[in-house]
Amino acid sequence: MQLSAIFEGLISTLAAAGVVAASAWLYSWCRNMLLERALKDSIKPYGVGVGFRLHPLLTEFTLQIHNYANAAVRVRAVIFVSEIFHIELEPEPKRLLFQTPLSNEATRPKFKRKNLSRVVLQPDNNPHSILLPSKTMSIWRVQPQTIGQHEWIIKRVYVVFEYATIFGNAAMIRVEANEASFKLIKREFERLARAAYHKIPIDDPTGIKNET
Repeated sequence: MQLSAIFEGLISTLAAAGVVAASAWLYSWCRNMLLERALKDSIKPYGVGVGFRLHPLLTEFTLQIHNYANAAVRVRAVIFVSEIFHIELEPEPKRLLFQTPLSNEATRPKFKRKNLSRVVLQPDNNPHSILLPSKTMSIWRVQPQTIGQHEWIIKRVYVVFEYATIFGNAAMIRVEANEASFKLIKREFERLARAAYHKIPIDDPTGIKNET
């Protein structure tokens, strides 16, 4: 009888532990899915910047990367995939952060209460990555000398993010630019690259094109 009671107690304890573990896993899974869904909006069509001057030749192409998630993330890579090669963008030299995502949400008629995750990513000294707190934005650029090397044909645009999980690990995901953003990036970058490669005006007699 005593052994039976001990056995039943053990089963109850294991069952309770299983329920707690399953609940924690489910919470973590839902949290990660919501975070990853928010990161799919990281590239907006209005976030493309183009600069061009023919004499002397000056080219610039920038892209805004937004963090609309409720947790800090690290942008590990921003990549344009072309027919043969790929272009890896770099953070804007001053590595400035902007609160554009927060401003966009704060100016809407209704502002929902936000619960921000305080799970922390480990420090990273990689000069090609940048930490984005929740509701912030950074600017990435193509190295000017790269733009005119080829008549680039862009096939894909990817952003690689890293974020901390509630279990103390980190996850890395790749997000592809949505159709509207990709079409704009492809159109503007290809015509800039074509003008720089052939050293011809981009679209008007002065050869000057400002931000899109």
